[in-house]
Amino acid sequence: MYFVLLCYLIIDILFSEKNVFKYFNNLETIHSQKKKLNENLFEKVEVEKYLEKMKSNKELRKLTIKEKLFYKEKGEKVILYKIID
Repeated sequence: MYFVLLCYLIIDILFSEKNVFKYFNNLETIHSQKKKLNENLFEKVEVEKYLEKMKSNKELRKLTIKEKLFYKEKGEKVILYKIID
């Protein structure tokens, strides 16, 4: 009796819809997704640090705005380069 039950359970584990092979494939997927999540969390922390630094430092904020928006102060000269292909 126990042998039949054991055989049934082994067959069910190996060949059912939720079998062992799918479990191991899903483990690989879970590990890859965890790695991506950790990379994104690290990037988020770096961006948050930069934002806090930018909020507290007026000079950095000014330089960032100038760089991103091509802002020019009154007495400042800007040199434009023409790219020749």
